[in-house]
Amino acid sequence: MLVLASLGSWLPFAIVGLIIIFFSVLFTLRYQQKRHRDYLVTFICSVSLIIALLAASLLPTDVIFVSFMKYPNGTFKEWTVNQTTRDHIQKYVEVGYYVLYGLVIFLAFLVNPFLFFYYEEKQEEQIQEEQRLATRIRSAILWTLGFLVFLIVLIILGIFIPQLATLPSDNSTTEWDRVKYLIDHFDSSKVEDSISFAIFTISIIGFFLLTVYTGYGSIACPLSLIRGKRSARLQQASIEEQRLELQNQIRALKARYPRHVPMPAREKRKLNELEQQDAALCRNEESIIIVRESLFFKCRYIYRPVQIIIGLLLFAIAALIFISLLLSNINKCLHFVSFKEIFAQGNQTLPNPIDRVLTWTGQYYPISYIFLTGLLAYIIFTSLYGLQQLGIWYFWVRMYRFSRRRTKPQAILMLCSLLMFIVVAINVFVYLLIPQYAIYGDQHYTSINTNGTIIVQPCTQFVRTDDCQMTVMGRIILRFFYKVWFFGAIYFCLSWLYLIIFLGSFVLKFCSTRESNIQEYTVERLLEGDDDDDDEPLIQ
Repeated sequence: MLVLASLGSWLPFAIVGLIIIFFSVLFTLRYQQKRHRDYLVTFICSVSLIIALLAASLLPTDVIFVSFMKYPNGTFKEWTVNQTTRDHIQKYVEVGYYVLYGLVIFLAFLVNPFLFFYYEEKQEEQIQEEQRLATRIRSAILWTLGFLVFLIVLIILGIFIPQLATLPSDNSTTEWDRVKYLIDHFDSSKVEDSISFAIFTISIIGFFLLTVYTGYGSIACPLSLIRGKRSARLQQASIEEQRLELQNQIRALKARYPRHVPMPAREKRKLNELEQQDAALCRNEESIIIVRESLFFKCRYIYRPVQIIIGLLLFAIAALIFISLLLSNINKCLHFVSFKEIFAQGNQTLPNPIDRVLTWTGQYYPISYIFLTGLLAYIIFTSLYGLQQLGIWYFWVRMYRFSRRRTKPQAILMLCSLLMFIVVAINVFVYLLIPQYAIYGDQHYTSINTNGTIIVQPCTQFVRTDDCQMTVMGRIILRFFYKVWFFGAIYFCLSWLYLIIFLGSFVLKFCSTRESNIQEYTVERLLEGDDDDDDEPLIQ
């Protein structure tokens, strides 16, 4: 039975792992510049995404393992009656978490920064190739040393700060009752604390990115599918009208100053701006013509109904996520005691829709696994949608934009690093979203009622440790956030920010015009020289 349970848990993980490898490589190749593709960047970005996604995909396997340990009547199965056996099974999952997260730290603080600054560094053309290469490597190493110092500081803090935490005294019975299930698993090595401190620091960055990009993308993506794109015919007519107006202005300006009459500097600048705008519109006109002549566009009446159905389905998932997270946060506020215990409160009063659906589908394996994996995939894809739509900004300056087959090496490295941070934060987000299921899966336990009858109830955080088996990730999160409480406080506040951005994005997207059929070429892109693939217009 142990072998069958292990096979039933690890086989889906292996299948998901193959999908992750295919997706990561395809994603990196799809977004990189076509003519200036760098295979080292392709390899590092693919590996970064694979490791981060594998770390996130361990959560469904973790939950399935603890769910397999008990019968629906609340009793442990024969092969999991012994606590030592249960801990031995979960040890493999725990090692998997720490190995994958250790690799994430290595890539996030050393490999990716080095490559980013290597490609970001620009030298003058007169410097010889060997000198330029040496200078770029030296400069990239110097910048990477800053990240290394930051990592060392995090490791040192991770060794000492969690050790300052103290358990509640035996006299404070209320606090003891609330956290007694943590006591058996409170001890952890300094190495585990250091890795946890570093990874949760990265996770805070990722959670902030998640609140912005996923908060926007999770509602903007379904609404875009439901509303569709603008009319290509009307869009082409608008571009032609704008071009005609610009060309009239250009002709009038040139007619005002014949060849023998010198043009003032101010008028030259205006003429140059008008010509640049006309060139950008010319590229957009070419793109919209190609879109209208494509086979995909001509079949729009066939796929449009399917697009609307998918949009409505994704909108329902987005609404479920919003409602579940809102109810979970309200529960925490209603029963708030301290930030030390805020992650250990679970659902006490208000129901959690996703939590209940997952617990109910848990008895029909592998539906629960597919549902939870689909939830994780939805969060990742909507995060990617938000990154593509919003880009990366430094205050009001756009640093990078992401376009298919047009993304520069340093931009694709930045994109993969940000997506890696977001994926690392997903486990904490899922715990905030579905605290009961993320810790205990669909486990039940038996208890004796006041009249002496035995009743079966779902496992919660308020039962004895020997009644239910916690997931590895649930144990890591609860243990670490009890020791270093301000991490939990930051995550809790950011979860409210996610809800605010979600609502704001809904209003913004609902009131704005529909999306363009193309990624519109602008004067800024023209000046940046972002035309490496002139034969491929910016088709949306």
